[in-house]
Amino acid sequence: MTIPESDIDLFSEDTLLNTERIYKQLRDTGAIVRLPANDLYAITQFDAVRAGLRADTVLISGKGVAANDFMNGVPSHTTLISDGALHKKRRDILMRPLGPGALQSVKDRIKASADALVVDLVQRPQFCGVKDFASHLPVSIVVDLIGLEESGRENMLAWAAATFDALGPMNSRTEQALQTAMGLIAYVQTLSPETVKPGGWAEAILTEVPAGILAPEEAAMMVVDYVAPALDTTILASAHMLWRLATTPGAFDQLKADPSLVASLVNESVRLASPIREFTRFAAEDFVSDAGSIPAGARVAILYASANWDERHYSEADQFQIDRNPRDHIGWGHGQHSCAGMHLARMEMEALAHSMVKHVGSIETEPPTVIMNNVLQGFAELPTRFQAA
Repeated sequence: MTIPESDIDLFSEDTLLNTERIYKQLRDTGAIVRLPANDLYAITQFDAVRAGLRADTVLISGKGVAANDFMNGVPSHTTLISDGALHKKRRDILMRPLGPGALQSVKDRIKASADALVVDLVQRPQFCGVKDFASHLPVSIVVDLIGLEESGRENMLAWAAATFDALGPMNSRTEQALQTAMGLIAYVQTLSPETVKPGGWAEAILTEVPAGILAPEEAAMMVVDYVAPALDTTILASAHMLWRLATTPGAFDQLKADPSLVASLVNESVRLASPIREFTRFAAEDFVSDAGSIPAGARVAILYASANWDERHYSEADQFQIDRNPRDHIGWGHGQHSCAGMHLARMEMEALAHSMVKHVGSIETEPPTVIMNNVLQGFAELPTRFQAA
């Protein structure tokens, strides 16, 4: 099957500002599309994306997930940039505090914090749906669970956003993000069990070094696996959930009338938000699929957001339907590299939704300001008002 080509630049300003329209154009071009402007093959449609993500021995992550050679050439010991047995070893360690069972110990704390937050926001004439609402749980609780010292806590949001931005091609956004992203790498390399909070997730990773399970540089870089995914992606999805409830007629009333829809709400919000547009993988050998073949040695962009918006799979895919419950969405990935923090993210978003049901009568938002990031999508600001229930 011949792979079609497109002159679209995945990382242009036009694409970042009009991602839904551009991704639909790519899906209509083909399930796999060659993009000479980026020297990439893009996998665009739902079924093809899932097949590509499952083919993790062919389309590998161990040679980097960026769209530029510099970042892909930086030695990395993170779980994301690994494959096979090495990936499994790191992920098993990473997941110890992040599994559904382990998270039960923090569930009540998250619920109480969400309640206190929403009660406070109801009293305000206006607040930012990103900084004041969506960022609260990740910054106040998750950062504490990771257990970084104060200097690390102060820089985490900037570090996390820059880490994703640096995964684009070597454009101006990537160049500007590199120094900040390298700051995170430099910081974690200074960590030791003595410099992090006792009992925190970071300490648990670092104490694997004396046991000989992890190398020092490996343990330090695995702390990054907690920092970036725990912040931006959850924040962006939570802000999107708030915006959808405010702007979709009848949605919040439907949720208040039937709070059992909270789990469905979270899935639908993450599907439509798709905070991570794409990651790339490297074709270690020819990738052969029903959608076409990609030659060995190619760099492949897997478009998570495009899959989530694919009208071939979801009826009225561009519509927010609170009762759709798309449990197969790819907002948290799929296969071996699915998001390690998705259970925590779900717990946070569900806590926020339940708190709004209890304490908020109606939600109003003003037009949001979008972020400009090579990989992340969502809002930088979202003026919001709560009316008390």
